[in-house]
Amino acid sequence: MINPHLPRPASLRCHQIRIDPDTVTIVVETTAPSGPCPICGRTSGRIHSRYTRVLADLPWQGQLVRWCLEARKFFCDTPACPRRIFTERLAGIADVYARKTARLNEALVCVAFSCGGEGGARLATRLGMPTSADTLLRRIRDTPSSRFTTPRVLGIDDWAKRKGQRYGTILCDLEQHCPVDVLDDRKAETLATWLREHPDVEIITRDRAGFYARGASSGAPQAIQVADRFHLMQNVRQALVRMLERRHRRLVAAARDVAATRSQASSTLSIRGPPKHARERQLPRRPPLREVRRSRRLERYQKVMALHREGSSQRRIAKQLGINRGTVGRYVHMGGFLERAPRKYASKVDSFTDYLRKRWEEGCHNAAQLARELMGQGFRGSYCTVRRRVAHWDRAVVIESGGKSSSQPPVVHPPSANRLAWLLLKEPETLDDDGRIFTETLFRRCPELNDAGALAREFGTMVRQRRGDALDAWIQRARDQAVPRELRMFATGLRSDYQAVKAALTTYWSNGQVEGQVNRLKLIKRQMYGRAKFDLLRKRVLHTG
Repeated sequence: MINPHLPRPASLRCHQIRIDPDTVTIVVETTAPSGPCPICGRTSGRIHSRYTRVLADLPWQGQLVRWCLEARKFFCDTPACPRRIFTERLAGIADVYARKTARLNEALVCVAFSCGGEGGARLATRLGMPTSADTLLRRIRDTPSSRFTTPRVLGIDDWAKRKGQRYGTILCDLEQHCPVDVLDDRKAETLATWLREHPDVEIITRDRAGFYARGASSGAPQAIQVADRFHLMQNVRQALVRMLERRHRRLVAAARDVAATRSQASSTLSIRGPPKHARERQLPRRPPLREVRRSRRLERYQKVMALHREGSSQRRIAKQLGINRGTVGRYVHMGGFLERAPRKYASKVDSFTDYLRKRWEEGCHNAAQLARELMGQGFRGSYCTVRRRVAHWDRAVVIESGGKSSSQPPVVHPPSANRLAWLLLKEPETLDDDGRIFTETLFRRCPELNDAGALAREFGTMVRQRRGDALDAWIQRARDQAVPRELRMFATGLRSDYQAVKAALTTYWSNGQVEGQVNRLKLIKRQMYGRAKFDLLRKRVLHTG
């Protein structure tokens, strides 16, 4: 099928079709009585000679197709024309010097943009269009960039060339739902230059990065800037995380209070330990991976605190130890080493936990026996799942000796600061029992966290309902000296970016679809393996065919 945008193809006449085991050969010739000179444009019908061109074409039922095309050369009779002899042009069939037909090239271009170099070469070969990865990359580079009209509503976000080190910028038309350009960096000057070249932008949505705010103000002062609502929620959550990390000791104390309350509630239950003749549990040959990682974190924390006590700045500590300056700041302000809470995963055994606890308290500590009993009740998991669930229960076993009972206190892990920040952002009535009990205990120990959580939830409601009229009053309350420092700093940041935040709470536009385009860019970048050079990546991201 010929592309309708190409010139009308020359007239062809088929002489012969040869079908071999692997190849179909078509012998054709042109039937046009004359041809135009490519220099002067004058038509000539005086034939100089003939020659054969071999062109690859689209496959037939997976078979390779080759055209043996008899083309002609003509004399140019224009005295002033520098070209005395010219070759017949095959408009719509093949370009000059081409070894493939135009429609085969078009198919390869589609494969190249969709799958890249190596992946595209494998797919094209499987489809009967053998080619190399370098050829496909040349097809991408030779394709003209898509033209676009200046968007009225522009979305801006960054993407990582190398995470934490080098970044670029993607620009999207939020009305047409497509990217319009990709920039090689995320500097304010680069963005301002692009905006000056496209002065028709009326609305700009962005995250709250300072360089984008400066670039948009400098390059398009007439445009309305809109802060992204998702990033606003991320910012308030990060403020809560920093606030909680600084109160890590109170989190641990609250977790101990919850554990003590639960142990008192179950004090009437007696759990007998293993018999005296039972072998002691052998220690593993090497420490678990989580212990190794914990020791590394602890060692790094101790080095940071030692350098801090010596008077080194956070920037200098980060450079000396090769870690992020934000990590150094968290270590300095949280007042102690931060233990990581174990993650909780959903399991098939969750609905049978009460029965397992009852049988364990009755003295059945055989995981295989417990698994068989559960399978009789409809359990579809494995023995290993049951064993993992009861493996840590022996930490709370009561060992009776000499008429006195002694118990090893269970290890207490408070929720991580990230998880607890999400709990504070939720409405209290939506929390599960564990979250509600822990937050209530924590609020009794640290009442200012209750006020901070109420402020954060109010801000979240304001963002979701787009109540821009309540922003001023909220900032005023959040900047009160009784509010934790982290939320006060967040409110100060909102004040410095007031117009963009106000627009986010009063307009429809946000940066959500730009995040989707960044995700697509990441997919394309990973498909290209080590060949994701910026010009190739930009062509593929902007390609809309």
